[in-house]
Amino acid sequence: MHPRGPLFIGLAAVHLALALISPSALAPALAGSIYLPLLLLKKFGLPVFGAAPSGGWAAPSAFGWTLVVLIWLAVWWLVATVSTHLVNAVRRQA
Repeated sequence: MHPRGPLFIGLAAVHLALALISPSALAPALAGSIYLPLLLLKKFGLPVFGAAPSGGWAAPSAFGWTLVVLIWLAVWWLVATVSTHLVNAVRRQA
């Protein structure tokens, strides 16, 4: 198996575990990892938020959650791909 697969699964699993455990020290970063991509997508007119309670933040819609998951899976796939290519390049030169 190519090392990119296990690395990708590990990165995605850590992100999911941190989101589920939600340590208070990381809560702002985890909220940012959800809301920042959604705010960018909202600028394109995509319906990524549900109805907002009065005076509060709107929760992501089902479409919004799907996009957030797909974005982060793509980010972790890219990180795993670049990392394995760099490691392989260093090994070839050694």
